[in-house]
Amino acid sequence: MKRFSTFLLLTFSVVCFAQGPLSKNGLPQHRVERPETPHLVFVTEYIRELAALDRLRTSSEKNLKQDTTDEVFSNVIYDCTRMQYELKTRINMLKDMHLNPPFEKLIPTLTNYYTDEVESFQKLIGFSSAMIGGPKPGVDYAKITAETPKVRARLEYIDHGLFETVTPVVFLTLVDRKADSHNQASHLIITRAERAQLLDEINTDFGSKLDQKDPSYEVGAAVILKAGLLKDQPSDDPWE
Repeated sequence: MKRFSTFLLLTFSVVCFAQGPLSKNGLPQHRVERPETPHLVFVTEYIRELAALDRLRTSSEKNLKQDTTDEVFSNVIYDCTRMQYELKTRINMLKDMHLNPPFEKLIPTLTNYYTDEVESFQKLIGFSSAMIGGPKPGVDYAKITAETPKVRARLEYIDHGLFETVTPVVFLTLVDRKADSHNQASHLIITRAERAQLLDEINTDFGSKLDQKDPSYEVGAAVILKAGLLKDQPSDDPWE
């Protein structure tokens, strides 16, 4: 895990390197440096977002178990709208946050994912609205039937990207890049008490779901964060 953390950090640093915006004459524009958001604050918000989405998904699965077709589509509209509200809240929260290199692209990447999800949920809302109340003139039901699984696949692709690509880098924001005597990034930038706080939030929000064999993407992301926090040493532990 420690070597993997070091490799990910170096790789992400290279991927995130980008030239600043250019002015009309081709020279770099002057950019006002924004104060960096404390990494602990950012990761705490990310855990909150994972937990909120996990609760919404659990609720959605229960709502879909209805008797009539109209109830099913009505609940799809309800659940997708709730998802949109949560995602828009995330986007607004992240707009006020900023990370310095090598993590400067992490928050924009997250907001792009969330914006894509909002648009995808809006399509499902439109499809479900058209299906309520039986056939209507001018509605291409064949197209709706064909497009719905595509949108669902897109949402799954986004979730997979957040789980596999983004979450490991979110954890790396807590890793101290200073190498130990074994040339490994083995320490965190947070204290033992701060680490305990994050672990307590993960355990409280996800509970027994953390032990599931086939967890959802949100729970799987929480498992990744927990595993990393437990393996690396807090900043106030002795350095080797």
